[in-house]
Amino acid sequence: MFVGAWPYTFQPPEVEVNASLDPAVVFPISGNNPAVNGSFKVVGNTGAIAAHSIPFANDMVLFLIRPNPRLSFGGDTSSLPSQSYLLVDNDTKVESAVMYNLTDHTYEPFHITESPLCSGHALLPDGRAVIAGGMMVGINAPYYTVGYQAVRLVDGVQQNYSMVNEFPTGRWYPSVMTLSNGNMLVVGGAQIEMIGWGFSKSPLGMGTSANGSATSTTQCSGYGGNQPSDPSYATATYAILDSQNFSLSRQLTLTILLETWPINTYPFLTLLPSGSTLIVAGNQMEALFMDPSGASADNGVGPLPNLPYPVNFPQQGSLVLLPLQGPKYEAQVIIIGGSSEFCATSMTPASQSSYLVDVTPGTNHSLVEEIMTFPRMMGDAVLLPDGTVFLCNGAQIGIAGGSGYGFSAANIGAAIAEIYDPTQPLGQRWSAVADSQIWRMYHSSAFLTSNAEVFIAGSETTGEQRGQIYTPAYLQSGKPRPVIITSPSNISYSTNFAIGFSNTTSLDRVVLNRLAGATHGVHFDQRQVVLDCSPADSSSSCQAPPNSSIAPPGQYQLFASYQGVPSKANIVTINRSGSDKENPVDNAGSGMASTAPATATAG
Repeated sequence: MFVGAWPYTFQPPEVEVNASLDPAVVFPISGNNPAVNGSFKVVGNTGAIAAHSIPFANDMVLFLIRPNPRLSFGGDTSSLPSQSYLLVDNDTKVESAVMYNLTDHTYEPFHITESPLCSGHALLPDGRAVIAGGMMVGINAPYYTVGYQAVRLVDGVQQNYSMVNEFPTGRWYPSVMTLSNGNMLVVGGAQIEMIGWGFSKSPLGMGTSANGSATSTTQCSGYGGNQPSDPSYATATYAILDSQNFSLSRQLTLTILLETWPINTYPFLTLLPSGSTLIVAGNQMEALFMDPSGASADNGVGPLPNLPYPVNFPQQGSLVLLPLQGPKYEAQVIIIGGSSEFCATSMTPASQSSYLVDVTPGTNHSLVEEIMTFPRMMGDAVLLPDGTVFLCNGAQIGIAGGSGYGFSAANIGAAIAEIYDPTQPLGQRWSAVADSQIWRMYHSSAFLTSNAEVFIAGSETTGEQRGQIYTPAYLQSGKPRPVIITSPSNISYSTNFAIGFSNTTSLDRVVLNRLAGATHGVHFDQRQVVLDCSPADSSSSCQAPPNSSIAPPGQYQLFASYQGVPSKANIVTINRSGSDKENPVDNAGSGMASTAPATATAG
């Protein structure tokens, strides 16, 4: 174990942020052009530090917040600024969440008893949010209790919540993904927080991945005597939540989580067109079919490469599935930033690299490295309606983690945003855009709004409560913006539907963006499907996605664009279907991928 003198946390004076600065006042900065780079504007106060964002179809968003920073870990709170947490009940209690209105930028306290901070979450097919796991810390019980075994539902319309189940073991930092049948996959997490790492690396021996290849693993030592890297503290399992009766499957152990512990909490999950799940844990990635009876390899995809360094918490990078488009729906993911060492510390520079990986069956899966404008870890990557990826937030040095305002393991914010354009030649896809002028580091979040903008909030490192909107250049180009006049509220797979529009002579791009929340750089369920449409003078006939592996059932933002300018979104629900597999995607003749022996065991 490394026992040198590097600092674990940075104190407030080391985090140089002007908390009184309003970027809306000083924008545009010298040399910036909103019609080229977009612009940021402060639009409201989020009520507390928005560590998690869960947007709903009605333009309400639930922000999960840390109640009473530092007190959670037994520390002194006398020096904390009042904006660090939200007080309720005559200042006798601290709240766990905020319901924020994107229409008028107001908020109301929202109470969840079982601590939801550091949970995983996604929207059910009916639009309610499932929040899985959370913290192992309780305050002011019974008002606020331990939540890392809890499974909760939040209704963004009725604005209430309920407990629906409980995991047999804790899940701190788990990930959640909607499966093709509409049930919810919950993967990973921990039963104790791993706050930091030393430089020592000790081989754990050879393991066997789901695709049958031998793997060697490296273990990073925990920093501090009570932060063990013993895998018994991992929740190296997955479970499936039935999204209709909320029953839980058995917990099944995943080999990839055992091999990559301890830097694999908040693993990246993406549903692939074959129906398998791409999981990125530590520096490894696999395509696995996961069901209640076990996990098996997607041999259609085959072995996937290892990354140079782990990209999960606390060495947090970002991952985006690039837009899916027929007829073959090739699946490419881009893994962005993170740490630049295998076992990083608070003094490790962030990575400046992104890695493009084609995970389509029959393709070359080699990593394609591209260089960003800035090094960045803990970044938030949001899919825009035009198919580009907007990257914001994060730090240029350190790792994720901390225990409240001014106690952060990262520093030097990456305030200038970037855009990744997959239509450009390799090596020319990243470009810097506008400067938010606010450092947003640990416990920040961002998500796409129905207005085709990005809402950005949070940063526990700096006690940040200002909410910002990033307005992309496409809304400041001066070109006419399509207006969706009519669209169906529900569609079924492989059916045709009509979109009525005005204000433009035609449409040249229609997409479905799944409503996706975010925390710790993970954007649960984020995906975009490009629709096949035939536009006429004032209407367009579009075909719904072919099956639920392309677009799992649930709620999507429907954007219609012309000459690069998207409309405001209408919400469309893709219905569940028991027969959607009758329209499989054929990738270069491979058909549905085959499976290998299971690698999961009951946990």
